[in-house]
Amino acid sequence: MLTLKEKYVMEYVYQKCQGKKSCLISPREIISFVADKYVLYPDELEKIMTNLSYDNYIELFKSDKKGSPVFCVSLKIKGEGFHRELTNNKRNLWYQIVTKVGLALLVGVIGLVFALIKIKF
Repeated sequence: MLTLKEKYVMEYVYQKCQGKKSCLISPREIISFVADKYVLYPDELEKIMTNLSYDNYIELFKSDKKGSPVFCVSLKIKGEGFHRELTNNKRNLWYQIVTKVGLALLVGVIGLVFALIKIKF
């Protein structure tokens, strides 16, 4: 299971690499994308990218381009299915919420029915 920051970084990597075998992404690009939602430091980004690589979402190579660090990223099979995984997670969450609310209502109705039966007898 990915953390919120890992999901957000992976979302950017997925958008950037969609339809390509691999792409070059600078840490600045990722940090600026994430900046509107989270505070992300370069060493933290390095750890997140490594974790995504360990979790088989991406294949990661670190390099330098004109003196600045660059990530060479290619999506693995799990990375290519990232968007679908997010959609399924949201669908499952809504299903769980609706099921629990429905069961709570059903229990409440059953409780009322038993209370009415108890009052009559």
